[in-house]
Amino acid sequence: MKNLLIALTFLFSMTSFAQTTEIRAGAGSGAFYFTEEAAKDMLFAYDSPASLYFDVTHHFKDCMDGIKLRIQSTSVHVVGKDYQTGIAIDGTVEFFITSLLYECIRADKMFNIGCHLGMGLTQQEFKQQKNTNWKAVEARFMSITFGGAFSLRLHEKPRLILETALLWTDPITTLRGSENWQTVGEDTSFLGQIGISYRFKQTYFNV
Repeated sequence: MKNLLIALTFLFSMTSFAQTTEIRAGAGSGAFYFTEEAAKDMLFAYDSPASLYFDVTHHFKDCMDGIKLRIQSTSVHVVGKDYQTGIAIDGTVEFFITSLLYECIRADKMFNIGCHLGMGLTQQEFKQQKNTNWKAVEARFMSITFGGAFSLRLHEKPRLILETALLWTDPITTLRGSENWQTVGEDTSFLGQIGISYRFKQTYFNV
């Protein structure tokens, strides 16, 4: 919560430098933890992935680039054997990500292409579904997001947004070596999301 409040304070302090404020909301799916799942010695699979997100973006004056605060909730089912212990697992991984991203957009046209890059804090919870004696395992770690965005202007302010993104969760543990890896946690995931955005002009904040 503290990190979320800090991010919100920083974002809204950017208002005086913004030309427009944009809000977005959407949902999607993808290939979660696909590096683990693709490994030949891994005996588990991830399925039924789903994600929801909400963005607030402040675009800078005289250009379309901006700073974006993203709040994202994701859930995916995992079944198989644990990587470290070999114990059978059947549960759900849920993670809540608060990210601060830099967004670059080529131009403000009917159809736009852009990209975003940033870092975030992930709070993850792994719940066993069949073995109720196991307590939910909670973890917090850093995440890195890099993706592309495609938008179609529906009217003057609303837009249809299609995003693709590569999400790298817990890169620090990833780089520490395979002896520290876990079944859920550090890995890369591919996201595809669709949503709606709405832009508000902020000419009254110009300085």
